[in-house]
Amino acid sequence: MKKNESGFSIIELILGLSLLSLVFSLGCYGFKQLIPRYRLEGAVQCLVSDFQLARMMAIGQNCYYRIQIIPEQKHYLLERESFAGISRWPGVQEGITRKFNNPANPYYYPEVELESSSNHPVFSPRGMVVGTTVVLRNSSGQRIITLSSQGRVKVQRG
Repeated sequence: MKKNESGFSIIELILGLSLLSLVFSLGCYGFKQLIPRYRLEGAVQCLVSDFQLARMMAIGQNCYYRIQIIPEQKHYLLERESFAGISRWPGVQEGITRKFNNPANPYYYPEVELESSSNHPVFSPRGMVVGTTVVLRNSSGQRIITLSSQGRVKVQRG
């Protein structure tokens, strides 16, 4: 007589589960290492798109726009020139303040540091701007965003 065996033994089951947990833990560790890089890239893309938005708004509405960068508080905002009074700045804020350190803000990028050579790049109605450099960094590295006088944006690894 031959005994019909079906299923797994307890040893096979334990070995299979331990191998599966090892693969899962290695995957989680690798993913955890990628999170800072993705946060940095997200912050870079937000800032670059806001530079391009400010330039397009300045050209389209025939007025001055600026990005006011406040590195100490890790945030920046988009402003349209104010037509009231002698000075155009402070202007009228467009949209929400982009706060990297506030979890309630849609632009939340924890641990990303913001540094600027010029805290207020101003876009003219012709799309021109005073060249500036902004550095974003965290534990995964840094990105240098260069804004040329013609309004072109260039991103480099630092």
